[in-house]
Amino acid sequence: MSESTSGASSPSQVLVAGGGIGGLAAALALVRQGFKVKVLEQSPEIGEIGAGIQLGPNAFHAFDALGVGEKTGAPCSPTTW
Repeated sequence: MSESTSGASSPSQVLVAGGGIGGLAAALALVRQGFKVKVLEQSPEIGEIGAGIQLGPNAFHAFDALGVGEKTGAPCSPTTW
């Protein structure tokens, strides 16, 4: 955290470029640490773009650490061999 000239502590401001999974995860983690965060995204809205992604187990551990793990399991299509 940065300290202002008056001696009072104020949150640092962070600019995140990109509203994809990485940018939003970084923004969420920073906000939870007390930073003021602004996310810049060139798309007019955030939503599905038709591409699928494959996530390994560590990604779900990261979701749990960010506090969104329970919300990430529902839209999944697990593969069985």
